[in-house]
Amino acid sequence: MATSDTANRMPVYFVSHGGPTLLDNTEYPLDQPIGKGLRQIGDEIKALNPRGMVVVSGHWESATRGLQVNSRSAILQPLIYDFYNFPQWMYKETFEHKVDPKLAQQVAEVFNKESIKTDAVDRGLDHGVWVVLKKAGLEGADFPIVQLSLFGNESMEEHLRMGEILSPLRDQGIVVVGSGMAVHNLRDLFGSNSVRPYVKPFDKEIERAIIDSPPHERRSAMAALAGSSILHKAHPTLEHLLPLHVVVGAAGAEAKPKKILEAYQLSTSWSCYKLT
Repeated sequence: MATSDTANRMPVYFVSHGGPTLLDNTEYPLDQPIGKGLRQIGDEIKALNPRGMVVVSGHWESATRGLQVNSRSAILQPLIYDFYNFPQWMYKETFEHKVDPKLAQQVAEVFNKESIKTDAVDRGLDHGVWVVLKKAGLEGADFPIVQLSLFGNESMEEHLRMGEILSPLRDQGIVVVGSGMAVHNLRDLFGSNSVRPYVKPFDKEIERAIIDSPPHERRSAMAALAGSSILHKAHPTLEHLLPLHVVVGAAGAEAKPKKILEAYQLSTSWSCYKLT
């Protein structure tokens, strides 16, 4: 195992991933804010030359009381096309990437040492990982990608702690990425073409918690989102928000935060963050 080197500590990222239509360069062109912003994130990650990437997605909640990590050894890891009634070409998309069962085992070990049982499972990447990373230009990247589940609950506190446990991997060349949506209410997606009234206010609540809070209060401010009066309008269920809590936990109080993308669309927010 590599020794700790805080001078080379990797940043953490939260990315908003949308649906498979993100791959449609007509709907999400690379010269417009969402496509351009995600591609810039991908270029930055490649320039970091990380030893590996650990990703948590809003589309994998653990089926156990602990956590699960994908540990396939195949070079061309199968993908999960966990979306329905989309154009057929989207189900033929590929995402070539490296895998590393040893990194998956290392991830499991850091949680098992904290008495959080973490099982290695045979699972492909879901669209919360491969779609957004493909848009970011990370297909074929020269580092392995390991997906880690969320807990099977909606506890913000537990997911902040989850990130804290992952944090030491950053000193070993591992980039931690959370993939979700800053605002995600698919129940309210159709109808009006206007941005829903709760989208920007909740997005700004997140921004205040991450950007404006004093560093030593950032963690508690993120946990306090549980009491937001519009939380369940912005997120009827919390699985797309909790990857952000994992990322903030992994960042720690000393990290410098930056909002690197802000875009609103109907009942969603595409905001993305980086903490270094």
